[in-house]
Amino acid sequence: MLTCIKSAKYLCNPKGKEMKKSVHLSLIIVAAVAAISTTVAASTFIQSNEKLHELERAARLQNLSVIAVKNNDFALACKAQTEAEKALAQANLRSEDIVGMVNKSSGELCSKAAKVIALK
Repeated sequence: MLTCIKSAKYLCNPKGKEMKKSVHLSLIIVAAVAAISTTVAASTFIQSNEKLHELERAARLQNLSVIAVKNNDFALACKAQTEAEKALAQANLRSEDIVGMVNKSSGELCSKAAKVIALK
């Protein structure tokens, strides 16, 4: 007959093997959930970080566009605005109004740049 340790009684009875399998299965499930959660959190962080980078890029390009307009350099303003539009597209914004405003501004600046170039 087996001698049982009080803390490991479940290993000594016939149901002990089933319980041991159940404990192992539970540990595997917990480890899998932890691994999946960590992966999802890391993926979300990376996506958020990339979105932030693109939004910062768009803001810098918008600022460049404003400076270019003040200096009557509409070709540079057009280029900066077009790149800002691409950056916002890369950021995958759900705000259609922001993307629409940038698109409209880009069109206006580029048409003004074309007129200025045609006059030269």
